[in-house]
Amino acid sequence: MSPLLIALRRGSAPVAVPVMVALGLFAGSRGGESVDWGWTSGQLQQHGVLLVPLTAAIAAWDTSRWRRTSSALPARTFPRSPATWAMINCIPALLAGFAGWGAAFALMAAGTRGSGGPYWSVVLLGPLTFVAGTLVGAVAGRLLPRHLAAPLVAVLVWLSLAFGSSSTDPVLARLSAVDRACCDVTTQPLAETVTGQWLWIAALVLSAAAVLAWPSVIRSAPLGVLGATAAVFGVSLIVGTGGQLTVPRTPTAEACGTRDGVTVCMWPEHGSDVTTWLDAVGTYRALFADLGASPALYLESGLRPGADVARVGAVRPGMGKDDLVLTLARQHMPSPPECARTETGSGPFPAATSRVLVDAWLTHRVRPDTPPAALVPVDRAAQFTRLVESPVERQRQWYADVVAAHRDCVTPAPAVS
Repeated sequence: MSPLLIALRRGSAPVAVPVMVALGLFAGSRGGESVDWGWTSGQLQQHGVLLVPLTAAIAAWDTSRWRRTSSALPARTFPRSPATWAMINCIPALLAGFAGWGAAFALMAAGTRGSGGPYWSVVLLGPLTFVAGTLVGAVAGRLLPRHLAAPLVAVLVWLSLAFGSSSTDPVLARLSAVDRACCDVTTQPLAETVTGQWLWIAALVLSAAAVLAWPSVIRSAPLGVLGATAAVFGVSLIVGTGGQLTVPRTPTAEACGTRDGVTVCMWPEHGSDVTTWLDAVGTYRALFADLGASPALYLESGLRPGADVARVGAVRPGMGKDDLVLTLARQHMPSPPECARTETGSGPFPAATSRVLVDAWLTHRVRPDTPPAALVPVDRAAQFTRLVESPVERQRQWYADVVAAHRDCVTPAPAVS
């Protein structure tokens, strides 16, 4: 029997592969439907936080198995170097990791809307991370106490991925190679940063392989030198960009539709949402025609930067027509006066007390069956009820008074009669 078959039969693959496939399907189903491939690219990376530590634990368990009583006897009959046997012994864990990642990728790909494809430079970091996790697990299985190697390496790898990727330091976040922030349709990965991530993960692979090749200096030293070189160049690239992951994407095309004099344009990846938005705009114009003229052009964020037009976004899973109409209706929410503007938003001003009523009033026009208690705080429910039960002309006048009160920091909020 070949050494590979020995490793597969005596390793964890028969149990680990189906378990990892199930976990991959679970991880891939958590995010629901994705609006485009850019978002899928980042979310797929995030699932490595669950799968890579388990892959490292499997590798540690298989490697430490040969240190138990009499388990090393078959390995001693292997004619090649211990490093080669150690690499072969990592294959079951690597198969399990790839199976879990492949299941997650397939499920997420099936649930991704829109045209285009993933950012492969980001997506394929995943398999390379599994290779690194596998070899790090093998190192742990060789050096750590054999019964503690698997749980310890799983915890350590999970901590580095989970907390590293959420670090407020962008450089540390990039070194985790879990690109949670990739990628909105308006952005694309920064090539220098992603290249640095590839070099950093490759450095981990080479360094772990160097440890496994020890004490053979002839095999270990070149791997160690290559690993150190890759780490230096990788970290330098990431530090050079300040850990910046994405850059604005320049639109080269638009998906547009026109109906009743209204045009909606979106990124090609979201072209299927144009008709949905045209339906929502038609309903919005019918409901809010009395509040002034409505825009004739709606652009998705990122298209024609600098244009002073109404903005829309991708239709997220679970969003209905009323949600889209409400998004448009909230454009009628008055902006805070200049005198109340702060760096983080706006400060207090007299008319601010009416904003909760304005938001509820706009929502009530879209969803008239919603009870007042669900739209405003309990202590303002009676006030809101009087507002919506008043004549329509009086409601319009109240709204006009609210807009006027938002022009300065002196005028109080108009009373609801």
